[in-house]
Amino acid sequence: MKKTVLLLTSLSISLMAVELEYGTGTFSMEGGFIGLTGSISTDIDAYSLVDRHSNMASNLYYGYDFHLYDSELMKQAQHTYNNMASTFNSISPIDVPKMEHRIKGLDANLHLGYDLIHQDQDNFLGLGLTVGISMPTIDSVSMNKKAFSLTKEVLTKSKTEVETYKIGPSITMQKSLNRYISVYGTGSYAYQTGEVKNSYLNSKFDVDGTFQSYNFGLYFTPFTDEYKLGWITFSPRLFATLGYRYQKWEVGKMSINASGYEISSEMLEPLGMNFAMDSSVGYFGVGVSF
Repeated sequence: MKKTVLLLTSLSISLMAVELEYGTGTFSMEGGFIGLTGSISTDIDAYSLVDRHSNMASNLYYGYDFHLYDSELMKQAQHTYNNMASTFNSISPIDVPKMEHRIKGLDANLHLGYDLIHQDQDNFLGLGLTVGISMPTIDSVSMNKKAFSLTKEVLTKSKTEVETYKIGPSITMQKSLNRYISVYGTGSYAYQTGEVKNSYLNSKFDVDGTFQSYNFGLYFTPFTDEYKLGWITFSPRLFATLGYRYQKWEVGKMSINASGYEISSEMLEPLGMNFAMDSSVGYFGVGVSF
Protein backbone atom coordinates (compact mmCIF):
# COMPACT_ATOMS: atom_id res chain seq x y z
CA MET A 1 0.00 0.00 0.00
CA LYS A 2 2.92 2.39 0.70
CA LYS A 3 4.19 1.94 -2.86
CA THR A 4 0.72 2.71 -4.20
CA VAL A 5 0.48 5.92 -2.14
CA LEU A 6 3.93 7.05 -3.35
CA LEU A 7 2.98 6.33 -6.96
CA LEU A 8 -0.29 8.26 -6.71
CA THR A 9 1.47 11.17 -4.98
CA SER A 10 4.05 11.37 -7.77
CA LEU A 11 1.28 11.31 -10.38
CA SER A 12 -0.62 14.12 -8.68
CA ILE A 13 2.49 16.32 -8.34
CA SER A 14 3.29 15.79 -12.02
CA LEU A 15 -0.18 17.20 -12.83
CA MET A 16 0.76 20.35 -10.83
CA ALA A 17 -1.90 19.86 -8.17
CA VAL A 18 -2.34 17.58 -5.20
CA GLU A 19 -4.75 17.26 -2.29
CA LEU A 20 -4.29 14.63 0.38
CA GLU A 21 -7.39 13.59 2.30
CA TYR A 22 -8.05 11.41 5.30
CA GLY A 23 -11.52 10.32 6.29
CA THR A 24 -13.46 7.89 8.44
CA GLY A 25 -16.94 6.50 7.99
CA THR A 26 -18.94 3.35 7.35
CA PHE A 27 -19.30 0.71 4.65
CA SER A 28 -22.67 -1.06 4.41
CA MET A 29 -24.21 -3.89 2.42
CA GLU A 30 -27.91 -4.72 2.19
CA GLY A 31 -29.48 -7.78 0.58
CA GLY A 32 -27.27 -10.43 -0.93
CA PHE A 33 -26.87 -14.12 -0.43
CA ILE A 34 -29.08 -16.83 1.07
CA GLY A 35 -31.97 -14.46 1.69
CA LEU A 36 -30.12 -11.73 3.64
CA THR A 37 -32.53 -8.80 3.83
CA GLY A 38 -31.00 -6.85 6.72
CA SER A 39 -28.09 -4.45 6.58
CA ILE A 40 -24.52 -5.11 7.71
CA SER A 41 -21.91 -2.41 8.17
CA THR A 42 -18.34 -1.76 9.30
CA ASP A 43 -16.12 1.22 10.06
CA ILE A 44 -13.65 2.21 7.35
CA ASP A 45 -10.65 4.52 6.98
CA ALA A 46 -10.17 6.31 3.65
CA TYR A 47 -6.98 7.83 2.21
CA SER A 48 -7.44 9.91 -0.94
CA LEU A 49 -5.65 11.93 -3.61
CA VAL A 50 -7.99 14.40 -5.28
CA ASP A 51 -8.19 17.19 -7.83
CA ARG A 52 -11.85 18.10 -8.24
CA HIS A 53 -11.38 20.71 -10.97
CA SER A 54 -8.44 22.05 -13.02
CA ASN A 55 -8.83 23.95 -16.28
CA MET A 56 -6.75 22.83 -19.26
CA ALA A 57 -7.72 25.39 -21.91
CA SER A 58 -10.55 27.89 -22.00
CA ASN A 59 -13.47 26.26 -20.14
CA LEU A 60 -12.32 22.65 -20.54
CA TYR A 61 -11.44 20.94 -17.26
CA TYR A 62 -10.24 17.66 -15.81
CA GLY A 63 -10.40 16.16 -12.35
CA TYR A 64 -9.48 12.90 -10.65
CA ASP A 65 -9.86 11.09 -7.35
CA PHE A 66 -8.11 8.01 -5.96
CA HIS A 67 -9.47 6.45 -2.75
CA LEU A 68 -7.73 3.73 -0.74
CA TYR A 69 -9.82 2.30 2.08
CA ASP A 70 -9.48 -0.33 4.78
CA SER A 71 -11.62 -1.70 7.60
CA GLU A 72 -11.36 -3.52 10.87
CA LEU A 73 -12.86 -6.99 11.13
CA MET A 74 -16.53 -6.74 10.27
CA LYS A 75 -17.87 -7.80 13.65
CA GLN A 76 -21.47 -6.89 12.94
CA ALA A 77 -21.30 -8.50 9.49
CA GLN A 78 -19.78 -11.64 10.99
CA HIS A 79 -22.54 -11.88 13.58
CA THR A 80 -25.32 -11.42 11.00
CA TYR A 81 -23.74 -13.84 8.52
CA ASN A 82 -23.15 -16.52 11.14
CA ASN A 83 -26.77 -16.37 12.31
CA MET A 84 -27.85 -16.66 8.69
CA ALA A 85 -25.47 -19.59 8.11
CA SER A 86 -26.85 -21.41 11.17
CA THR A 87 -30.40 -21.03 9.84
CA PHE A 88 -29.36 -22.29 6.40
CA ASN A 89 -27.50 -25.26 7.90
CA SER A 90 -30.63 -26.38 9.74
CA ILE A 91 -32.43 -26.97 6.44
CA SER A 92 -29.53 -27.98 4.19
CA PRO A 93 -27.09 -30.96 4.07
CA ILE A 94 -24.29 -28.51 3.19
CA ASP A 95 -22.47 -26.97 6.13
CA VAL A 96 -22.08 -23.24 5.35
CA PRO A 97 -18.93 -21.96 7.12
CA LYS A 98 -18.96 -19.22 9.71
CA MET A 99 -16.86 -16.30 8.55
CA GLU A 100 -15.14 -13.11 9.57
CA HIS A 101 -14.33 -10.46 6.97
CA ARG A 102 -12.09 -7.51 6.27
CA ILE A 103 -12.74 -5.16 3.36
CA LYS A 104 -10.15 -2.99 1.62
CA GLY A 105 -9.51 -1.71 -1.86
CA LEU A 106 -9.14 1.08 -4.40
CA ASP A 107 -11.67 3.32 -6.13
CA ALA A 108 -10.30 5.59 -8.90
CA ASN A 109 -12.07 8.03 -11.23
CA LEU A 110 -11.17 10.48 -13.99
CA HIS A 111 -13.46 13.41 -14.84
CA LEU A 112 -13.41 15.41 -18.11
CA GLY A 113 -15.80 18.23 -18.88
CA TYR A 114 -16.70 21.79 -19.80
CA ASP A 115 -17.55 24.76 -17.58
CA LEU A 116 -20.96 26.17 -18.41
CA ILE A 117 -20.14 29.00 -16.00
CA HIS A 118 -16.57 30.06 -15.30
CA GLN A 119 -15.64 33.26 -13.46
CA ASP A 120 -12.40 32.08 -11.88
CA GLN A 121 -10.97 28.97 -10.18
CA ASP A 122 -13.23 29.50 -7.16
CA ASN A 123 -16.47 30.15 -9.05
CA PHE A 124 -17.62 27.71 -11.71
CA LEU A 125 -20.24 25.17 -12.77
CA GLY A 126 -19.19 22.33 -15.05
CA LEU A 127 -20.71 19.26 -16.69
CA GLY A 128 -18.61 16.29 -17.74
CA LEU A 129 -18.03 12.57 -18.10
CA THR A 130 -16.66 10.24 -15.43
CA VAL A 131 -14.83 6.98 -16.12
CA GLY A 132 -13.45 4.85 -13.32
CA ILE A 133 -12.59 1.54 -11.74
CA SER A 134 -13.40 -0.02 -8.36
CA MET A 135 -11.33 -2.88 -6.94
CA PRO A 136 -12.39 -3.82 -3.39
CA THR A 137 -11.34 -7.12 -1.83
CA ILE A 138 -12.84 -9.03 1.10
CA ASP A 139 -10.53 -11.35 3.04
CA SER A 140 -12.50 -14.11 4.75
CA VAL A 141 -11.44 -16.64 7.39
CA SER A 142 -13.58 -19.61 8.38
CA MET A 143 -14.55 -20.12 12.01
CA ASN A 144 -16.15 -23.52 11.36
CA LYS A 145 -13.90 -26.61 11.40
CA LYS A 146 -16.66 -28.75 9.83
CA ALA A 147 -17.10 -26.52 6.81
CA PHE A 148 -17.91 -28.32 3.60
CA SER A 149 -17.52 -31.69 5.32
CA LEU A 150 -19.06 -33.40 2.29
CA THR A 151 -15.87 -32.63 0.32
CA LYS A 152 -13.58 -33.62 3.22
CA GLU A 153 -12.06 -30.12 3.19
CA VAL A 154 -11.90 -27.29 5.70
CA LEU A 155 -12.36 -23.73 4.46
CA THR A 156 -9.61 -21.86 6.29
CA LYS A 157 -9.15 -18.75 4.17
CA SER A 158 -10.49 -17.20 0.98
CA LYS A 159 -10.40 -13.91 -0.85
CA THR A 160 -13.25 -12.27 -2.73
CA GLU A 161 -12.07 -9.82 -5.38
CA VAL A 162 -14.28 -7.26 -7.09
CA GLU A 163 -13.27 -5.50 -10.30
CA THR A 164 -15.79 -3.16 -11.91
CA TYR A 165 -15.65 -0.38 -14.49
CA LYS A 166 -17.96 2.61 -14.71
CA ILE A 167 -18.87 5.45 -17.06
CA GLY A 168 -21.46 8.20 -16.78
CA PRO A 169 -22.23 11.94 -16.49
CA SER A 170 -20.88 14.15 -13.71
CA ILE A 171 -21.30 17.69 -12.40
CA THR A 172 -18.96 19.90 -10.37
CA MET A 173 -19.30 23.38 -8.88
CA GLN A 174 -17.63 25.81 -6.52
CA LYS A 175 -18.80 29.16 -5.15
CA SER A 176 -16.76 31.59 -3.05
CA LEU A 177 -18.36 32.97 0.10
CA ASN A 178 -15.55 35.43 0.79
CA ARG A 179 -11.84 35.82 0.08
CA TYR A 180 -10.85 32.73 2.06
CA ILE A 181 -13.81 30.32 2.04
CA SER A 182 -15.71 28.57 -0.76
CA VAL A 183 -18.31 25.82 -0.91
CA TYR A 184 -17.99 23.01 -3.45
CA GLY A 185 -19.95 20.02 -4.63
CA THR A 186 -19.61 17.15 -7.10
CA GLY A 187 -21.92 14.40 -8.25
CA SER A 188 -21.84 11.50 -10.71
CA TYR A 189 -24.17 8.74 -11.85
CA ALA A 190 -22.68 5.92 -13.87
CA TYR A 191 -23.33 2.52 -15.40
CA GLN A 192 -21.03 -0.02 -13.74
CA THR A 193 -20.10 -3.52 -14.88
CA GLY A 194 -17.53 -6.11 -13.90
CA GLU A 195 -17.01 -9.33 -12.02
CA VAL A 196 -16.63 -10.76 -8.54
CA LYS A 197 -14.31 -13.72 -7.89
CA ASN A 198 -13.90 -16.01 -4.89
CA SER A 199 -10.54 -17.81 -4.76
CA TYR A 200 -11.46 -20.81 -2.59
CA LEU A 201 -14.86 -21.73 -4.05
CA ASN A 202 -13.67 -21.18 -7.63
CA SER A 203 -16.73 -19.03 -8.36
CA LYS A 204 -17.21 -15.94 -10.52
CA PHE A 205 -20.08 -13.43 -10.55
CA ASP A 206 -20.68 -11.25 -13.62
CA VAL A 207 -22.44 -8.13 -12.38
CA ASP A 208 -24.10 -5.04 -13.89
CA GLY A 209 -25.53 -2.10 -12.00
CA THR A 210 -25.38 1.62 -11.31
CA PHE A 211 -22.91 3.72 -9.35
CA GLN A 212 -23.58 7.11 -7.80
CA SER A 213 -21.34 9.46 -5.86
CA TYR A 214 -22.01 12.77 -4.07
CA ASN A 215 -19.39 14.95 -2.46
CA PHE A 216 -19.65 18.41 -0.88
CA GLY A 217 -17.69 20.53 1.57
CA LEU A 218 -15.88 23.73 2.51
CA TYR A 219 -12.71 24.93 0.79
CA PHE A 220 -10.31 27.18 2.76
CA THR A 221 -7.58 29.25 1.05
CA PRO A 222 -5.27 30.87 3.63
CA PHE A 223 -2.56 31.64 1.05
CA THR A 224 -2.52 32.43 -2.68
CA ASP A 225 -0.21 34.50 -4.89
CA GLU A 226 0.76 35.06 -8.51
CA TYR A 227 4.18 35.06 -10.20
CA LYS A 228 5.11 35.64 -13.83
CA LEU A 229 8.06 34.04 -15.58
CA GLY A 230 8.07 35.28 -19.15
CA TRP A 231 4.87 34.05 -20.80
CA ILE A 232 4.17 31.63 -17.97
CA THR A 233 2.10 32.64 -14.94
CA PHE A 234 2.25 30.65 -11.69
CA SER A 235 -0.51 31.02 -9.12
CA PRO A 236 0.53 28.88 -6.12
CA ARG A 237 -2.00 28.41 -3.36
CA LEU A 238 -2.25 26.41 -0.18
CA PHE A 239 -5.71 25.16 0.77
CA ALA A 240 -7.62 22.88 3.11
CA THR A 241 -10.95 21.09 2.78
CA LEU A 242 -13.58 19.69 5.11
CA GLY A 243 -16.25 17.55 3.52
CA TYR A 244 -18.54 14.54 3.25
CA ARG A 245 -18.60 11.87 0.51
CA TYR A 246 -21.31 9.29 -0.19
CA GLN A 247 -21.01 6.46 -2.75
CA LYS A 248 -23.47 3.70 -3.62
CA TRP A 249 -23.41 0.70 -5.96
CA GLU A 250 -26.65 -1.13 -6.75
CA VAL A 251 -26.52 -4.44 -8.61
CA GLY A 252 -29.31 -4.88 -11.14
CA LYS A 253 -28.20 -8.02 -12.98
CA MET A 254 -25.91 -10.87 -11.99
CA SER A 255 -24.93 -14.33 -13.15
CA ILE A 256 -22.87 -16.82 -11.16
CA ASN A 257 -20.36 -19.30 -12.53
CA ALA A 258 -19.37 -21.74 -9.76
CA SER A 259 -17.03 -24.51 -10.86
CA GLY A 260 -18.39 -24.37 -14.40
CA TYR A 261 -22.12 -24.12 -13.57
CA GLU A 262 -23.77 -20.79 -14.45
CA ILE A 263 -26.84 -19.44 -12.64
CA SER A 264 -28.63 -16.25 -13.70
CA SER A 265 -30.00 -13.51 -11.44
CA GLU A 266 -33.56 -14.41 -12.52
CA MET A 267 -33.17 -17.89 -10.98
CA LEU A 268 -31.67 -16.40 -7.81
CA GLU A 269 -34.36 -13.76 -7.26
CA PRO A 270 -36.35 -15.86 -4.72
CA LEU A 271 -33.22 -16.03 -2.56
CA GLY A 272 -32.85 -12.26 -2.41
CA MET A 273 -29.69 -12.06 -4.52
CA ASN A 274 -30.12 -8.41 -5.49
CA PHE A 275 -27.96 -6.27 -3.26
CA ALA A 276 -26.46 -2.80 -2.76
CA MET A 277 -23.27 -1.50 -1.18
CA ASP A 278 -22.62 2.05 0.00
CA SER A 279 -20.05 4.08 1.92
CA SER A 280 -20.33 7.32 3.87
CA VAL A 281 -17.12 9.17 4.76
CA GLY A 282 -16.40 12.45 6.50
CA TYR A 283 -12.93 13.80 5.67
CA PHE A 284 -10.46 16.67 5.84
CA GLY A 285 -7.73 17.44 3.36
CA VAL A 286 -4.75 19.70 2.68
CA GLY A 287 -3.35 20.58 -0.71
CA VAL A 288 -1.35 22.83 -3.00
CA SER A 289 -1.94 23.92 -6.60
CA PHE A 290 0.04 25.97 -9.12
